[in-house]
Amino acid sequence: MKNQVLLEVQPNSNPDQDSQTQNYFIDSADRKAESTRNVHFILQGKGGIGKSFVSTIIAQFVKQQDPHVLCLDTDPINATFSSFPSLGVRSIVLLEENNMINERRFDDMMEQILEADSNVVVDNGATSYVPMSSYLIDNEAFNTIQDAGKQVIVHSVIAGGLAQDNTISDFATLTSQLPVGVQVVVWLNEHLGPIESEGKFFEEMRAYLDIKHRVTGIVRLPKRTDNTYGKDIATMLKRRLTFDEALKSDTFQLMSKQRIKIVQRSIYEQLAIVI
Repeated sequence: MKNQVLLEVQPNSNPDQDSQTQNYFIDSADRKAESTRNVHFILQGKGGIGKSFVSTIIAQFVKQQDPHVLCLDTDPINATFSSFPSLGVRSIVLLEENNMINERRFDDMMEQILEADSNVVVDNGATSYVPMSSYLIDNEAFNTIQDAGKQVIVHSVIAGGLAQDNTISDFATLTSQLPVGVQVVVWLNEHLGPIESEGKFFEEMRAYLDIKHRVTGIVRLPKRTDNTYGKDIATMLKRRLTFDEALKSDTFQLMSKQRIKIVQRSIYEQLAIVI
């Protein structure tokens, strides 16, 4: 089966699903104890592929269980994540007056991560990807976080179209350097095009098969109709609204809200399995 997924998602049969947002943390037998703190890093070197969108989704999802989730934005140029008011994102200022990134500022990020009595979501921009990933590896920061009793989860966004080769390469290179215990979640974003090469889907590609044992799960963001789903999600993001805010907003008509709800449910059902 060409389109096989790493972890299967069972459709939700809750009859009240369309009238209210389901809390996807409830009744999960495999869920770790609530005392376990997860630190989510969204790491990918290519810009414009939806990293900040993924960060907002993870923050919203985790917020269901942990209202005090700590959100950090380390993008020095396009601070999209911190522009969502309801997420309470803190910015880590990395640029000096000469527009050079000061890697020591990542120490501030680590202090906040290690001191937080909550889950953490860290967004990263294309400009700061290389210095940040180098800092995390060279300073054994992932090990330090794990030694503090927190679980590290690295999220890598892979996009279709012209961004495909670069994003797959970044994913494979970084994943191969991660210490034991760090979980990896791959996001397949098909908004820019299908993710395939020479007739092979992502799960059949050598770059994935060589490192498959390090991947915890895969989340799919399928291409949807531009003039309906695409327009609704674009409007939601432009107005810096979360899913729940959009569903309560007068900006959207009933069918727009229905489509937003479908997108939210599709992603949340996958996240309930992989994190």
